[in-house]
Amino acid sequence: MRMVWNPNLLKKLHYPYPNNMPHFKTKYLQLPTLPLEVSHETGEFAFLEFLISKNNPSFGLLHTRFTPKSQKTQDFFLEIKNIESNNTETLVRFDKYSRIAPIEIIKTALSILMDLQDSITTHNLNPSNISSEYKLPFIKEINAFLDFHNLFNQKCAESQRQFKEIWLEIGFGSGRHLLYNAQNYPEILHIGLEIHHPSLEQVARQIGLQHLNNILILAYDARIFLELLPSNVLDKIFVHFPVPWDKKPHRRIFSQAFLAQCARVLKQNGLLQLRTDSLEYFNFANNLAQDLANDFKVESQINAQETITSKYEARWLRANKDIFNLELYAQQTSKEQNLDFTFDFCNHSFNPMYFKRIKCVKNGYFLHTEDLFIGEKTSAMRISFGDFNYPETRYILQQEKGLHYFRNNPLPTHSNHKAHNLLVEVIAHDFKGKQ
Repeated sequence: MRMVWNPNLLKKLHYPYPNNMPHFKTKYLQLPTLPLEVSHETGEFAFLEFLISKNNPSFGLLHTRFTPKSQKTQDFFLEIKNIESNNTETLVRFDKYSRIAPIEIIKTALSILMDLQDSITTHNLNPSNISSEYKLPFIKEINAFLDFHNLFNQKCAESQRQFKEIWLEIGFGSGRHLLYNAQNYPEILHIGLEIHHPSLEQVARQIGLQHLNNILILAYDARIFLELLPSNVLDKIFVHFPVPWDKKPHRRIFSQAFLAQCARVLKQNGLLQLRTDSLEYFNFANNLAQDLANDFKVESQINAQETITSKYEARWLRANKDIFNLELYAQQTSKEQNLDFTFDFCNHSFNPMYFKRIKCVKNGYFLHTEDLFIGEKTSAMRISFGDFNYPETRYILQQEKGLHYFRNNPLPTHSNHKAHNLLVEVIAHDFKGKQ
């Protein structure tokens, strides 16, 4: 079934309570005959299949696909569930485990589905909230960095220049420092990491408005990102005003493992700069660095004047707080690493009847089979796995062509590969049933 979506149909309802997650509520959900294809000014939307949770029959996932006019296809799920306090009302929203950027794609998909309903109660999908400018060229997916040298060459060709250096900023927030560097150092490729999606998309908009072609941004945990990079590729890494986590220091980005990865990905004499208003964080990071004397030359400063002042720095300066700089210079050239892992399922399949929740905790990694969603042609198993400090949550689809990860394979890290091998064993021995 195919239709053309008219944005003027979007229902104008008051949204009476604060919730920023794109969603709508309806008294009686009416799903169209699936699959449904809808033409939109930005591309094609397809609603493919509805899958119901085995653990909770009032909860399900709608497999949705967006094919833009100038970018590659993106798949994601929409959550559909009955409200516990009122089983006659249904909530439809994005699924955080398969979220894509920019958020306008998900909002538009929800709006299309909402306009097929007759009994909408509330929503936060008013047209004013939906931007017609998609930011896909600027927001990258983590998988684009798996072949980093190819990505770098593509960016050089696109920008029509050969970048002399690569700088990385971790947690760029409002983007003031990142954008300033991109504007003032056009011969350098700037990469920004930010896990706060609203900040990510605001900066993406500024990249477009300022016509910057020397910057890449994405939402991902920096610790995993660094593990995926080739050795000796970065010239500078900035970590400015990270959350101090004074009561939970294990959550700080600075750790022995983090510094070891920074030393590997930085070129010899490359700089890792921490800038913080927290003396406790500064001392913590400085002590870690002192233990890696063979990897870094350590320097520090107090109240050093920077060319650009970040939002947080301006706040602390108004409060007359001291600002501490820790500057670590990589001392050697590192060996290349091998991340040539495979994530296939060796022709295994599973019987949905025998699915169960399993928690396996091993030395340095874990696996948790969380839920199974069943449709007419597809079963989707949701799992969390990998490293304890930065786990992944993924879906595994079982279809006619066999078992495969939804969208992409897990990132090629050692802990993910171990967890995947454990999952294959679980599927073969626990979810197989009678043959």
